[in-house]
Amino acid sequence: MSKHFIGYEHRDILIDKKYVDIYSDAYPNFGWQIERKSAGKEHHDKTLLKMKRDRKLINQTELKRLQRKFESKMANIEKLERLKTLSPTIVASIIGLIGTAFVAGSVFANDAGYTIGMVVLGTVGLVGWILPYPVFKHRMIKSTHKYQPLIDHEYDLVYEICEKAYTLSRVID
Repeated sequence: MSKHFIGYEHRDILIDKKYVDIYSDAYPNFGWQIERKSAGKEHHDKTLLKMKRDRKLINQTELKRLQRKFESKMANIEKLERLKTLSPTIVASIIGLIGTAFVAGSVFANDAGYTIGMVVLGTVGLVGWILPYPVFKHRMIKSTHKYQPLIDHEYDLVYEICEKAYTLSRVID
C-alpha cells in the first residue's frame, strides 16, 4: 500500500442558513474538510455541507465525542432561538384573531341593523389588527432578555468544545 494513500469518510449535513458560518468554522476543528456548500434543493432556508475526513485521524474517538457534544449544543442553541420568538408570535397571533372576530361581529351587527354595535365592534376589531405588531416587539424584547444569556452560554460552550477539538486534531503522530 502506498504511503500517501488517504482513505476518507464522508458526511453531508443539512443546516439552517443562519448557522452556516458557525458550522463551517467548527467542523474543521473535528478534522473535517468542507468540500462544498450548496443550497438545499427541497429546503430553501437550508444549506448542504459536504465534508470529508481522514479515516485514520489521530484521536478520532475523542474528536467524535466532542463533535457529538458540539452538535448537541448547536441543537440547544437552535431550540432556544425558536423559543425566543414562539411566545411573542403566539400572543400577537391571538390578538390578531380576536380583532378579526370583532370585525366579523361588526359585519353581522351591520347586517342586523345595529349601527352603534357595528361601530363599537369594528373599532375594537381594528385595534385588534393594529396591536399585534407593537405587542410582538414588546414581548420579543422581554423574550430576548430572558433567552439571550442562555444562548450566549451555549455559544461559549461550543467555542470551548471547538478549542479542545482543534488541539486534538492538530496532533501529529
